[in-house]
Amino acid sequence: MTEPANSLNPNALSPNSLSIDDRFVIAAALDRILYDDPDHFAAEDARLLRRMIPRTRTAWLRLGFRAESQGPSMSGRAAGVGDVKMDGDKKVTEGGVGESAVWRCGQYKISNHGDDLEIWQVMSDEFAEEPKGARLEFGPTGTPERLTFFQPKDLELRIPFTGIAVGLRLGGWQPWKKAA
Repeated sequence: MTEPANSLNPNALSPNSLSIDDRFVIAAALDRILYDDPDHFAAEDARLLRRMIPRTRTAWLRLGFRAESQGPSMSGRAAGVGDVKMDGDKKVTEGGVGESAVWRCGQYKISNHGDDLEIWQVMSDEFAEEPKGARLEFGPTGTPERLTFFQPKDLELRIPFTGIAVGLRLGGWQPWKKAA
């Protein structure tokens, strides 16, 4: 994952990274925005994040996928035990198209799309059981406006007379906080 240089900090460790100090400042601002007040966040913290996280090009279409398959299973009878079933190993394949550059800052992954900053906890993404993502949105003049959280909508299509099911997760962003 390539990380563009932070043009605001001439002391960055390399042209392709944010300095460790920048990452601490970003993580602290994110902690304040997400956890300080349940209904509002400081607009200055949002402006600070937008200045520090370099803007990246965003594809007009972003798609992610996750495929799970179950290996073969066996069943039978075991002496003294009875019926026994052993499931095969689960294989998970993930990928995506149109993904933006992401910066790791503390417990967060963050990317700057210009009109918004997308924030995810490190061990979470769109496909997690309980995804933990937020989006910090800015108005046309660059004023921080609101914070939304990721609320997926899951659909499952089963193919009759087969064991095949196709799941589809559509992302949706729900209102959370407003700028103070």
